[in-house]
Amino acid sequence: MKAWKSLVPTIALLGLAPLAHATAVTWTGNGHTYDIVTSATDTTWDGARALAAGMGGYLATITSAEENVFVAALVNGQGTGNLERYWLGGYQTDLNGPSEPAGSWAWVTGEVWSYTNWAVGEPNNGVGGTQHWLHYWPAPGQWDDMENRLGTMNSYVIEYAVPERGALAAVPEPGTLALLGLGLAGFAASRRRKQ
Repeated sequence: MKAWKSLVPTIALLGLAPLAHATAVTWTGNGHTYDIVTSATDTTWDGARALAAGMGGYLATITSAEENVFVAALVNGQGTGNLERYWLGGYQTDLNGPSEPAGSWAWVTGEVWSYTNWAVGEPNNGVGGTQHWLHYWPAPGQWDDMENRLGTMNSYVIEYAVPERGALAAVPEPGTLALLGLGLAGFAASRRRKQ
């Protein structure tokens, strides 16, 4: 029952904001699968992170030049064509520390932050010092720091560490839903008998 309860917020969010998925593609460089997701509505970085986790993945972590070229090409080829609108899995852990704007960056997975591909003049911690989350910049494969608010992004890149766990794997098979329905009906019937 716990697993079902954790899916309810994700299902509700998905119902409110229809998502368009490109075909998930596996990169041979690390064996991970990437899914380009575009929503009909804007999402914050936190919202995109939660949706990615609800689908069994995480916001993409770009740890090499080769991976960056691959993911940026995917976004260009399967996404909306506007790289600026895509959240990635980087964020700052010390939002106003002395290392601003280029220091204390981390990946959502805890991987080492060693490779970067910042656009010229980035990160700049613009908009009053509130830009602490990573997204693609319009130039192919370059990065920018952005504030975590609505009105900036409607797309993101999900990465799955296990290729079989692509976006479609997050949707239960019809047989699973039927069993769940029978289980819930049986639970409700047993509760009525006890009362």
